[in-house]
Amino acid sequence: MKNIIYSLTFIIISFVGCSGTTHKHVVSEKVTIVRFDKDVYNYLQQPDEVKESMLKNKYPLLLPAFGQIAMDNNDPATFFASLKEYFSHPALMQIYRDALSTFDNLTPYEEELGKANTLISENLAGRQLPDLAMHVSGFRENVIILNNLISISADKYLGTEYSGYKDYFQAFERQQMQPSYIVRDYLKAWLMSDLIKANNDEQNVLTAIVNEGKVLYALSILLPEKEMIDIIGYTKNQYDWCKTNEKMIWQKIVKQNYLYSTDNMIITRLVNDGKNTIMISEGSPGRVGCWVGWQIVNQYAKKKGATLQDIINTDAQTILKESKYNP
Repeated sequence: MKNIIYSLTFIIISFVGCSGTTHKHVVSEKVTIVRFDKDVYNYLQQPDEVKESMLKNKYPLLLPAFGQIAMDNNDPATFFASLKEYFSHPALMQIYRDALSTFDNLTPYEEELGKANTLISENLAGRQLPDLAMHVSGFRENVIILNNLISISADKYLGTEYSGYKDYFQAFERQQMQPSYIVRDYLKAWLMSDLIKANNDEQNVLTAIVNEGKVLYALSILLPEKEMIDIIGYTKNQYDWCKTNEKMIWQKIVKQNYLYSTDNMIITRLVNDGKNTIMISEGSPGRVGCWVGWQIVNQYAKKKGATLQDIINTDAQTILKESKYNP
């Protein structure tokens, strides 16, 4: 993976569908989530030079990346002073404690990720999840992606009704800020950064929505026990709206000449989270372009009998053409 930091807040993608493969019993491969959050909290309770040295040695890439996204600090000389100052605010420390309490035991998430890792091995030869970690950012970026490491911010998954969210996040944003989305978001971050983007052509609406569809199709295979509305992060009503209005959604994208547009604003409005996808309908959910992307990819997979690796390697134009998508 590239040594970069991604701002994948609510890593958003739409999906619904199933692969042709069923997994009655999946043997879990061990996955461990490194507790960077606990190590940093331990330091903040009793700061000293020994702990500073430990953090620098244990997290040579994650520590400075965390400083950049949480505190906008790239200076090693002032890093720990900035860290202590940043988390000195009582409200922020309460959020930190709430996150540690909510995610004191990560075994259920590690077991689910282990099963997904087994399915990655089965469907994508030679591939495995990178190292995984957890941090607390204070409502900043919820995903950090570095060289062979993905870290997720625990304070972005404290539950839709968490009191600390009300003044900062709208209802559509809080919809996916639940513990049940942690495993999905680790996998989504890995798929987007290490597989899908690596095969990306010039970005236009078609490539954007098909890439989102590829990720969601992959998630349906890697998380076979998840409901489709949980893969996409929709309510049942939102999902049903998309199914009912599928033809209208596609006609608007085509007739408004959006499909091959390279306008970043159009792409963003179709695939990013929002109260709705206003260019489609005020009554629509957000990310409708992602949902359509899944429909295209899923239909292609069924018509071609394609493997997950085939789908990842195939360009968006070919997938659209050979899917014969026309709801």
